[in-house]
Amino acid sequence: MGSDLVTGGVTVMTRALTYGTPAPTLNLVTAPSGTVATGQTAAVPFAVRALAADGLTPLAGQSITFTASAGTVNFGACGAAACTLQTDATGFASTSVTPLAPGPITLSATGTAGTVTGSFTSAVQLRAVTPANPALYVAAGAVVAWPLQVNLANNLTPTPGTTVTWQPLSGRIAVAPGLSLADVQGNAQALATVGPLTAAAQATISACAWGTVCAAFTAHAVDPGDLRLTVVSGAGQSISVGDTFAPLVLQVVDAAVHPVAGAVVEVHQTIDARQMACPDRGRCPVAPTEDASESSVTSDPDGLITLTPIQIPGVAETTNIAAATGTHGFLSLAIQKQP
Repeated sequence: MGSDLVTGGVTVMTRALTYGTPAPTLNLVTAPSGTVATGQTAAVPFAVRALAADGLTPLAGQSITFTASAGTVNFGACGAAACTLQTDATGFASTSVTPLAPGPITLSATGTAGTVTGSFTSAVQLRAVTPANPALYVAAGAVVAWPLQVNLANNLTPTPGTTVTWQPLSGRIAVAPGLSLADVQGNAQALATVGPLTAAAQATISACAWGTVCAAFTAHAVDPGDLRLTVVSGAGQSISVGDTFAPLVLQVVDAAVHPVAGAVVEVHQTIDARQMACPDRGRCPVAPTEDASESSVTSDPDGLITLTPIQIPGVAETTNIAAATGTHGFLSLAIQKQP
């Protein structure tokens, strides 16, 4: 639209509108912000979307180059300081970002449709509370003592004398003491009592230092049907008659091979006399049972139990051991004394 000026009978257009052609756009979807610990991947990726001139239609197959114009980072999609990706069918291109040095970081994503930027600050994580044993797997229905330990560090340096507050958060779990101090190595300890928990239930507890820096511990209850037994050491022993069997160490685990604490293992042992030679005709004689025992042992926080094989000193014999836990955990083995 414009205005007309009449001069000497001639009409002159003094103003007119011009219309530009709409262009594709590159839009910022997400970007890291605030403060991100140096060396740790930002929780939010750097993501962009390319759209056609109508602002709605995604542009697939567009080359997008990700760089850091300030600071040093690693782009997870390429494992490098610069990364070129193609937009997908929805127009998106995305990569994780890990700052490699402290300081301000400015990110850029550039394509034919334009450039977008994002910024954040990277800082060395000065204070950390690191749990030594953050997870415990416990047999459902059991009550287990769980030693807890955290390590406190300020810029990777131990902080002896720092107070740790232990606080139950959920489930059946108690802890003592409620407060403890870090030792010269930065370690602080407490003792939790877990259970009884129903199968698949959890109990959690936190350990906090400096008021807001915390670590979490979680106990997971294991169904009896998921308990299994494995041999750690002591199987396959064949010793001379004058020697003594070494202890047998078993471990209770769940279906995912996590050690399980608080599982009751029933153990049955028998001693058979050395097998006598078979006659030329007829059945072989059955070796007599010379001793037997039954016992129950409960697995420790590492899922371990230690058994002392029964034996008769100075006698050639075979000790048979059968152990069972839960509804499906079973194993049997035999160890021998040879003449």
